[in-house]
Amino acid sequence: MKTQHHKNMTSLKGLVAATALFGSTSFAATLPVYNATELQNALKNASPGDEIVVHPGSYIGNKSTSGEGRAHFYSDQSGSLNSPIILRSVSKSNKQTLAGDDVDTSYVFLLEGDYWEIKNLKFTGAQKGIMLEGASHNTIDNVEVYNVGQEAVHFRISSSYNKLTNCYIHDTGKREGKEGTGEGVYIGTNNGHQESPADSSDFNTIGGCTIGPWVTAEAFDVKAGTTGTVIEYNHVDARGIVGTSASPEADSFVDLKGTDALVRNNVMDYKGDNNITHAIYSYREHTSSNIYDNEFNLPFAAGTFRAQEPTMHISNNQRLDGGSTLVWKDYQTRNIAYSLDQSIEQPNNGPYPCFDELNGACGGSPTSSSSSSSSSQASSSSSNSSNSSSSSESSSSSSSSSSHSSSATSCEQVAIGARTEVELSAASCVTFPESLQNKTLQVWDSNANDQCDFRGNIQDQSGSGNLNVTGNYASSDDFSGNTLYITPNNGCQFLKIRVY
Repeated sequence: MKTQHHKNMTSLKGLVAATALFGSTSFAATLPVYNATELQNALKNASPGDEIVVHPGSYIGNKSTSGEGRAHFYSDQSGSLNSPIILRSVSKSNKQTLAGDDVDTSYVFLLEGDYWEIKNLKFTGAQKGIMLEGASHNTIDNVEVYNVGQEAVHFRISSSYNKLTNCYIHDTGKREGKEGTGEGVYIGTNNGHQESPADSSDFNTIGGCTIGPWVTAEAFDVKAGTTGTVIEYNHVDARGIVGTSASPEADSFVDLKGTDALVRNNVMDYKGDNNITHAIYSYREHTSSNIYDNEFNLPFAAGTFRAQEPTMHISNNQRLDGGSTLVWKDYQTRNIAYSLDQSIEQPNNGPYPCFDELNGACGGSPTSSSSSSSSSQASSSSSNSSNSSSSSESSSSSSSSSSHSSSATSCEQVAIGARTEVELSAASCVTFPESLQNKTLQVWDSNANDQCDFRGNIQDQSGSGNLNVTGNYASSDDFSGNTLYITPNNGCQFLKIRVY
C-alpha cells in the first residue's frame, strides 16, 4: 500500500473524496518493500516521484512474475525530470542484494524507463547485472555488481544521458566459455564492425567506479554508433582479464569503437596480469576521442595505445611503470594527436567519492561488509544455478596436513563428469572413483561461495601432475591417480572443479 506524503491533510481528504467519486488518482508515494514479490510489484507500478525503499529481506527475483521473462526484476515505468523514481536500500550501511538464480541466463535488473535514481544496492547472480534498454536520463549510484556470467552493467538500444557513478564491479565473466564477454561496463550494441544500424546510446557517463579484480574482459567497452561517452575518475584493477585465451579476446582496459569519447583522470593498473598488452584500443569505427590526465600501470614493454583508427587526442597521460612505448605498432603514430579536440569536450563532474564500502575509497579494497554482507543471499541464488551438479557435491572434509599425507578416505569424494563445488581447509584433497589418466581437469571460481576467488596449486598424488590456478579458469590433462591435493595461496577455501 502506498504511503502518501502531503503537507495539507485537509486537501488530502478532499482528494480522497474526489477519487471515490471520479476514479483512481496516482500520487507520489514512499513504497516500502520487504521481499522480492513486493519489489517486483512496486517496480511494475511505479509513478513519477515514487520512492521504492528496499528493507532487509530476501530478493531473489522470479523471472516468471517480474513482468519480463529476461529479467529477475524489471520496470518500464518512467519518472520525470523533476520527479524521478527512486529505488534504494532503506540504509546505505546495509545495502540489500537483488539476485538472480543462474549466472548462465537473464539479467538481475532490466530498466526500460527514464528518470530513475538507483542507489545503495547490490546486484548479483545472473548472466548480466544491470541492463538499460531504451532508458535515458537515469542515475545509478553507489552500487555493487558482482558474480555475473557476462558483463556487469550494459546501456544499449538508444539508452542515453545516463550516469553510472561510484560503482564497484568485480567477478564478471562467470559464464563458462563466455569469459571474453565479462566486461565491466558496456555501452551500445555489438554489431560486428558495422556502423549501421547504429545504436545511439549517447552521452553516458561512468565516473568514480572501481572495476576489478576478476573482471574477465575490458573494464569499458564502447561500441560503434555511440557518441560522447565519458569515462572519468575510475580505478581499474585488471587482474583476471582473459587476454588472447578467449573469444573474443580482451587485453586492454578500454575498447573504443564509438566516437567523441572522453577518457580522463582515471587510474588503470594491470596489477601484474600480463594479459593486458595496451591501455586503450581504438578500432575501425572510432573517429575521435580525448584521452588525458590518466595514470596507466602496464607491463614495461606494452604500448599505451593501440590506435587502429584516427584520432586519439592525448595529453598528460602518465606511465607509472616507466615504460615509454606509445603505440602497438609504429605506423599508428599517425592516429595520435597531441592537442585535445575542444569541440567534443563535456563538463568535468569529478572527483567522485567512490563506493563507500571500500577501504581507501577509489580503488581500495573491500571492507568486511562489502560483498560478504550479501554472501548469504548470493550463495542462495548461486546454489540454485548449480543444482545440476549438486548431486555430486558433498560437505568439505579436513585434510591432515599440507604435506599431502592424508589418505583417500579423508578426502572429499567427487564424481567424474560433474561440476562440483568444493570447500577446502588448508591443503585439502579430493578423490575420484577412477584414475585421472587421460582425463581433463577444469577449475573455476566458486559460484556458491563468492567471498573470495581461489588461487593456488593443484597436484596429484604422484606429484607428476601440477596445475597453478592464477585466474578464474584453469585446466590441465596431465594428472594421474585418483587423488588431487589442493593448496590455496590466498587463503580462499572455495572452488568449482570438474574432471571428464
